[in-house]
Amino acid sequence: MKEIVVRKGNLELTLCQPSFADGYYRGTRFDHSGIFRRIVKGGFFIAQEWFDGYDPYRHDTVCGAAEEFDQSGYEQSNPGQVFLKPGVGLLVKDDVTYDHFKLYDVKDTGKWTVTSNDTEARFIHVIDSDEWGYVYEKVVRVLDEGSFEITHRLCNTGSRRIEGKTYNHNFFTFGSSRPSPDIEIDFPFTPCGNWRSEYDSVELSEKGIRYLRPLQKGESVFMGNLAPVDGKKVTGEVFSMSSAGYKVIFESDRIFDHIKFWSNHRVACIEPFISYCLESGEEFEWTYKFRIM
Repeated sequence: MKEIVVRKGNLELTLCQPSFADGYYRGTRFDHSGIFRRIVKGGFFIAQEWFDGYDPYRHDTVCGAAEEFDQSGYEQSNPGQVFLKPGVGLLVKDDVTYDHFKLYDVKDTGKWTVTSNDTEARFIHVIDSDEWGYVYEKVVRVLDEGSFEITHRLCNTGSRRIEGKTYNHNFFTFGSSRPSPDIEIDFPFTPCGNWRSEYDSVELSEKGIRYLRPLQKGESVFMGNLAPVDGKKVTGEVFSMSSAGYKVIFESDRIFDHIKFWSNHRVACIEPFISYCLESGEEFEWTYKFRIM
């Protein structure tokens, strides 16, 4: 497993080279470019491994700012034919319904080009296929001692439309903090939404999300339609998460389609989704910025 370290001052990001042969993450769910191992500021771990046990093929063996794309073409393909999973490659359909938790056979991993210097790492993924061709470029760049950004460019070079949603899972751990009243999640808007179940552990407030007690092993909470109560579109600053004297502020230059919240007893995640639709020859760019205070 090869790692890339980029830093400026006391902010250090450790990333992994994409590789189905010996990469840190070899699953078929998350984008293989810019897989984070850890985010460290002044010796404090903002993000690190949050799961129990390590398996490179498990769907959620990712840390920090982990990203995922929807698949394209699964419903139109027959079993044994390929579909596109951006950031992963051309995968083989094996059932009627797509399940992003499954490990699919990979027909074409594409070609990766990775370059880096002291402050940035650039990942370029090329799928050379008449139907599902694309060029995907992702740059993780440390801006200063308190911030970094992730820029993206996706260009459709094939003949078929590439469309769906992409999101960032935001696995921030704040050292040894655990989802409890010690963690506060705030929005620049008053949130509303529907919980998947009735929980006695978490609630919406006027500012954001608050834990009422620590989550226990085996517990999880979820909201799939988190949005501003006034119905306004969300762009710019999306949320902040704070614990142990640190705060992470997440910003984007694109409007979000919707936002999800998921948490278990180890980690809390705000997941903002962006929509894209690219005909042949079209491209789409977007940027996430993270400020650590």
